[in-house]
Amino acid sequence: NAEYGDFQHYYITNNLREIMSDSIPHLKLAGEWTSHSHTNLEALLQKMGVPFLVRKAAPHARITQELQFDGEKMIIINIGLRRNENSVTLNGTEFEMEMFQQMFVGKAKVENGGVHIFGKLGKMSLTISREVNDQGQMVLTTKADDVECVRIFNPKS
Repeated sequence: NAEYGDFQHYYITNNLREIMSDSIPHLKLAGEWTSHSHTNLEALLQKMGVPFLVRKAAPHARITQELQFDGEKMIIINIGLRRNENSVTLNGTEFEMEMFQQMFVGKAKVENGGVHIFGKLGKMSLTISREVNDQGQMVLTTKADDVECVRIFNPKS
C-alpha cells in the first residue's frame, strides 16, 4: 500500500531525526524539506547571475530539498525547476561544485547544530547555512557578497 509506505517513511524519517539529533545535532537536517517562504530570493539570484526567467519563476516554485548524511558528507538533492544533487564534505576539506553554470569552491563545517558552507562563487563570497529552528523548520540562509536571502522549509509530510 503506497499510502502506508509514505506514512511509514515520514514516521521513520522524523523519528530518527529526533532520536539521532540528541547525540549529533546537525542530523536534525536529515530528511525531505518543502519550501514554505522566502525573503530576498530574486535579489540573491540576480546577484548570482541567474537568468531573468529563472529568477522570475523561482519565487513561485515549490522546491523540495532532501538532505542525507553519509559519514563526513552531506548529500543535497534539490527538486524544483530542475533536479540536481551535490555532495559536501563536512570536515573542512575544500570541495568544488557547479552552481548556476559557475564553479563554487568552498569548505563546510558543522557548528551549533547547523551546517555552514563558505567560499567563492566566481569572484563573489558565498555563505550558505542550514539550521533547524524551534518550530522544526529548516532555515536556509544564503549570502552572496552583501545580498542575503532567508528561505524557510517545512518537513515534507
